[in-house]
Amino acid sequence: MIRNELLAQIEVGRFRPGDQIPTEPELIARYDVSRTTVRRALRDLQTMGVIRRHPGRGSFVNEPQLEQRLEKLTGFVEDMNALGLDASAKVVTIEKVPASKVVADNLRLNVDEYAIHIERVRLANGQPISFDDSYFPESLGSRIAQENLEVDPFYSILEERYELALSDADYVLQASVADARVADLLATEPGAPILLIERTSFAAPDSRPIIFEYLMYRGDRMKYRLKLNRQ
Repeated sequence: MIRNELLAQIEVGRFRPGDQIPTEPELIARYDVSRTTVRRALRDLQTMGVIRRHPGRGSFVNEPQLEQRLEKLTGFVEDMNALGLDASAKVVTIEKVPASKVVADNLRLNVDEYAIHIERVRLANGQPISFDDSYFPESLGSRIAQENLEVDPFYSILEERYELALSDADYVLQASVADARVADLLATEPGAPILLIERTSFAAPDSRPIIFEYLMYRGDRMKYRLKLNRQ
């Protein structure tokens, strides 16, 4: 009951993003329920991504989650533009590194080969949404590293400038939490929920892997919708 009541008040704008909702003692007194019941309701709302809880400070309403449909291969800029949001990026790291076994396996490299490692924070309307940890084969990545990556997304560069047609991508999605560094980059708390996506993108016509990435989305800001047919 408490969860649904608070959710309804948030949905109609009684509590707006950034507003603090009533404290546990206030909710206990208002609804005449136990502390356990109140905490369960707040935990449910946090799990749903509706609120964030700060020990000693209280619970605050999150910005609405962005919903992306997983129907075809698109990049961050395309996804945000489809939602009417202005996408941008902040480059954190560009370096040449020895390919780890995971990177080498996904990019079909030898373990003694090098890869180009690029880290970016992706923003929507100026707010950090994801942290992208990306790897390219050295020959391709060295060219990508010279581009204006705070303006131009990888997929556009590859297709429009390098005339590399992307064919498909493998996705692995799992729940995770933000470590201290990722939390700082995404303006959230250490331990906050993260939607972690491992993605390998392939180029036509030979399905050659050209990017392997860890995409870390703020769990309170992004959700995905899929439609699956039973044949």
